[in-house]
Amino acid sequence: MKIIVIGSIAVLLILVIAVVLIGIAVYKHNMKKDKYDLLRYFKSNKDKISITLKENGEEVLSINSDKKYPLASTLKVIIAFNFVKCVTNNKISITDKVKLEELDKFYIPHTDGDAHPNWKRSINYSTEVSLLEIAKGMMQFSSNACTDFLIDRVGLDIMNKSLKTLQLKHDKIAYFTPTILLPGYLSDKRESAKAKLNVMDMQSYQELSNKLFEKMKLNETDHLVKKAPFMLDQKLQLLLTNKMPSSTTRQYADLMFKLGRELLSKREKELFSEILLGKNIKSHSDDYLWYKGGSTMFVLTSALYKESQNTTTSVSLFMKDDTGGELYWIRNIFNDFVISIATDMVFREKVKELAN
Repeated sequence: MKIIVIGSIAVLLILVIAVVLIGIAVYKHNMKKDKYDLLRYFKSNKDKISITLKENGEEVLSINSDKKYPLASTLKVIIAFNFVKCVTNNKISITDKVKLEELDKFYIPHTDGDAHPNWKRSINYSTEVSLLEIAKGMMQFSSNACTDFLIDRVGLDIMNKSLKTLQLKHDKIAYFTPTILLPGYLSDKRESAKAKLNVMDMQSYQELSNKLFEKMKLNETDHLVKKAPFMLDQKLQLLLTNKMPSSTTRQYADLMFKLGRELLSKREKELFSEILLGKNIKSHSDDYLWYKGGSTMFVLTSALYKESQNTTTSVSLFMKDDTGGELYWIRNIFNDFVISIATDMVFREKVKELAN
């Protein structure tokens, strides 16, 4: 009998090792994939994506363009727009200084892909930073702490009123970081927190988020910050993702076009360019290239605008996978895919074939 047991254990061990080795091989294979692999994936999984592409304001590609998706950090385009408007209206100054500790109040460790620590490193951990550097932290590093500070500085009400001004079909804007604390605030047990969040309507959800934000400003949430990483299992993260403000690619492709052609003055466009990603990757012939992406474990979102000699391209691509299964490799090439739509004409034509 002992020989049989040992034999069974040996077989089981061999199977486990085989599974692990296969998994490693698949992972390495997926990490070598490029934008053309992603294009082939999209052709077979159109139900998981939404894309809107506009050339000179005219829509040339539309797939699930009116389907709402959680926006993640792509929402920060609207926050940047309102920040720029406040600067040009002399309500705030980009040179205003803020103590770094005021921003750190809104940072929850291990919840933003190290965006906030990377931004702090880029400013050499200065004890004081300008509002301009904070805006760059929001858009170029995607720091949620910088984002929530600017939402508060400009005004959450102003952010939400701008949705009407911009004529957007869009959920109300909310703070980013407090929602991570919500499960631990509601219960010490995950299942109980999930149950409470499941039945909570959006108005109550956002009101509670606002309440927690005020507590964060007063440094009254340290106990919740410590609990957050242990509370956030995959199901809770999906639940929180689904409660994020949502909109559509048609709305965001149109918004990016309007920002470039109608909504911002030349002075405002220069400041917008300084804040957003794109300045370092645009070609010499480009007047403007603006890009913002967003992600959670379950969604990838993006919005882009490119202008060159009065020729414009605006594109928005969203995708969602409630299992998170394929996104682990897609997120590595997602940004390159979207930027290539705007900068590589041959690739753009291949993407436009998705409509067929």
